[in-house]
Amino acid sequence: MADQKGCADTETEPQGNKMACDLTEEERIDIVRKHFEAKGYRVHSGLQFGVELVLYSDSPTKVHSDFCVHVVSSDGRVDWRVMQTLVRSMPDLHKTLILASVRNSMDDSSPYAVDELAIATEHAPFRHKKQTFVEVGSQVKKQKVNNDTTTSDVSDQKN
Repeated sequence: MADQKGCADTETEPQGNKMACDLTEEERIDIVRKHFEAKGYRVHSGLQFGVELVLYSDSPTKVHSDFCVHVVSSDGRVDWRVMQTLVRSMPDLHKTLILASVRNSMDDSSPYAVDELAIATEHAPFRHKKQTFVEVGSQVKKQKVNNDTTTSDVSDQKN
């Protein structure tokens, strides 16, 4: 029989591991940290962004982080005020929010699994920046845009 948190009566699974809902906040954060490290990210504290973790694709001295990770509490609930604050702050931070939840794993490779939910906005100016290209032979060059007019537009207007 399960208690209010959805845990079984037993304190641990047969392998001797805690049920996911009995993990402390620090244990859940550590499991999520290892999950993202296994995916190849460099994981750092997200305290300055109001989340538990921040993910970097390379060294923080070389790149900006693209993801902030909020680790969901053991009961699986996210307070709407926390969610609203995080979702509203991500565009200003130029980051994508990931909600990470730890649950018991169904396979034998690991006692726990991490479920991810990414909440994205059109925040990344590098990916959505308007770019103009001018063909020069077989090469393509980026060109500055002034008032939505390119060099080729100006030359067409003069003719």
